[in-house]
Amino acid sequence: MTTNQTSVNARRLLLPYALILSIAMAGVQTVIALTGGQIGLLANLLTAAVALGIVVWLWSNRRELRRVRFGQVVAHAVAFVVITSSFNLHAAIRSVALAGEADGFQLAAHDLLATPWFGATLVMSSVWGLGLLIHLIGAILGRGWED
Repeated sequence: MTTNQTSVNARRLLLPYALILSIAMAGVQTVIALTGGQIGLLANLLTAAVALGIVVWLWSNRRELRRVRFGQVVAHAVAFVVITSSFNLHAAIRSVALAGEADGFQLAAHDLLATPWFGATLVMSSVWGLGLLIHLIGAILGRGWED
């Protein structure tokens, strides 16, 4: 039996995506650090640009992703891990740095709970994580194939 489908190398498809996404988010976190460590308009615009890049990449590689078992959900998981981890790691480093100052623990708590860092860490991770869980369950039920 022959098939007209060509083979798709998952490593060749997904590894550059993961690496470029990691570099892009390292750039976003660097900009945040260089602009005072606060999440402002520039950080939001850069994060939106990364999100738009993900959408464009997913759209342009949709056929190849459909030929990789669990391909779409792996791409989703990579985006989730890279983006949320970059914000959470940055917030953790900021918190440790703030904790070393006088009244540092109160400053760190305020920074995490009363500034945009709250949305970029706790809210984004939990809401996106729930969406990823739903996607994972759907992919498992579909045995890794999403039509």
